[in-house]
Amino acid sequence: MNPPAQANRSPTDALVWLPAEAFFVRRVALDPDAPVAAQVELALEIAAPFALEQLYYGHVAAPDGRSALAFATHRRLFPGDGWPQAGVVLPAFAALLGEPPGAERVRLWQAPGCVIAAAWDGRAALPGLVLARAVATADEAAARVALLDEVAHRLGGRRPEVDEFAGPVTARPLPSDRGWELSLAGRGPGQSLLTVLSPENLASMDVRDKAVLATRRQARRREVLLWRTLAAAFIVLIGAAVLEAGLFATDRVFAHWRAEQAGRADEVRRIETAQALGTRIEEMTARRLRPFEMLALVNDVRPAAVRFVRCSTVGLTTLEVEGQAADAASVGTFEAALKALPTLASVEVRDVRLREGVTTFQFTATFKPEALAGEEMP
Repeated sequence: MNPPAQANRSPTDALVWLPAEAFFVRRVALDPDAPVAAQVELALEIAAPFALEQLYYGHVAAPDGRSALAFATHRRLFPGDGWPQAGVVLPAFAALLGEPPGAERVRLWQAPGCVIAAAWDGRAALPGLVLARAVATADEAAARVALLDEVAHRLGGRRPEVDEFAGPVTARPLPSDRGWELSLAGRGPGQSLLTVLSPENLASMDVRDKAVLATRRQARRREVLLWRTLAAAFIVLIGAAVLEAGLFATDRVFAHWRAEQAGRADEVRRIETAQALGTRIEEMTARRLRPFEMLALVNDVRPAAVRFVRCSTVGLTTLEVEGQAADAASVGTFEAALKALPTLASVEVRDVRLREGVTTFQFTATFKPEALAGEEMP
């Protein structure tokens, strides 16, 4: 292999292109149930003329996992390189790996300083043949014809339809680390090719030393974890500051309320005293002792043979009476009449005694509160 004519080697570029003509490319069959990287490395060890330790290599797997496009180049073509700061390092023909055509077809790209051809058989998602040649500007037309002739020869004489593209590739990163979008302009009006490489594709296609890449990915994960930790801590600090400010403002509001309450304490006490006094007066008015009303209620059912000797009250609703009767039967009649009164809650007759032809007794009548509420003296 000859050294490449041109390569993008800027260590600050996020995406570094290597010349397609520097790569050995093969489509290899895969077992979908086995690790893809190990199968690709085994295929390269068999097909490539150099050991893997001497190669920069990568691959892109088909969506069904049954095939992969493997590619490799010798490290001596890029002495002193390693692209430690690059985001990803790819061969230039990656820009042709967009949506596969539905029929047998060739994509031809007249790139700056080289011409690249990728041929599909119409069945597989990946090209079965990728060829690239470095050319001088004056020889581009002849190099195009020669490359198409070589593609036809490799395909057994068949000459599929050709989609032609020209000019440099336009690459832009997709938002949220969702990969890269590569765009090529077609030679025909309105014709273009769009290739989207996912983060998984980019990781497997990066041709740099695999041990170095693994170390870089670990460091990247640590950086992301550290950044997220710092961001979370910053958010917690902001939340704590907002909470502290809220507590300070709330404390100031409460302090203002407490000052207002202290200033109105005397007025509140006066109002509470007036309310308590009014309530007490209302209770005394509504619940005053009504002995005459109670006596009038029991006197209505008193038999003529019964007379009251002494009366007294207990509380607001209880009347105690000592009486005399001409005969014991009148006491029983009086007790029955009292118990029949709907205004009485209970009646108790006791100490019924017969002495010198006169029956003495005592009774306690407890009135229902509502019975006395409506009773007024005339």
